[in-house]
Amino acid sequence: MGSPAAIRRLGAALLATSLAAVALSGCTAASAPPPGPAESQASTAKPEAAPEGSPIDAAIAASCAAVATTGTLLHNARTDLELGSITSEQHNALLDSVVVTYRSLQVVPASQRGLRSEINAVASYLDAATPTDSLAPFDPNSAEFRALLEPIRLACEENGSEIYVFATTGG
Repeated sequence: MGSPAAIRRLGAALLATSLAAVALSGCTAASAPPPGPAESQASTAKPEAAPEGSPIDAAIAASCAAVATTGTLLHNARTDLELGSITSEQHNALLDSVVVTYRSLQVVPASQRGLRSEINAVASYLDAATPTDSLAPFDPNSAEFRALLEPIRLACEENGSEIYVFATTGG
């Protein structure tokens, strides 16, 4: 994979992509016209039916995209470490970028991000995590971490924003 600087650049690029997706969802949501005076409260409280194959809630979709980015990063970091293409220090730097991503998601305006409580739960877990024996900031394979991600996965699936992981190796 390369030097620690290359790893940091990759992590920064993934973080920027995640935050851009979250920010753009707010732009999309803000451009919708306000409900007209003839609409009842009940009709404005329910989300409109989304076109086939599109997410129901853009803010949730943006959070799902960010979580997918971290999932991709975690998967590829683990694989690259196992293959010996990155060092333990590089692996730990990639895990640090996952922590930064979740912290960053917490500062996105609430109106532009979905799954606030779920994201906050993961961020709190990561902030409180004890470094592993290999000095990783957290254990991405722990049952507790995986359990915190499950409600996010289910909400994303329900929203039509399934979380996909893109492997850089294998076939």
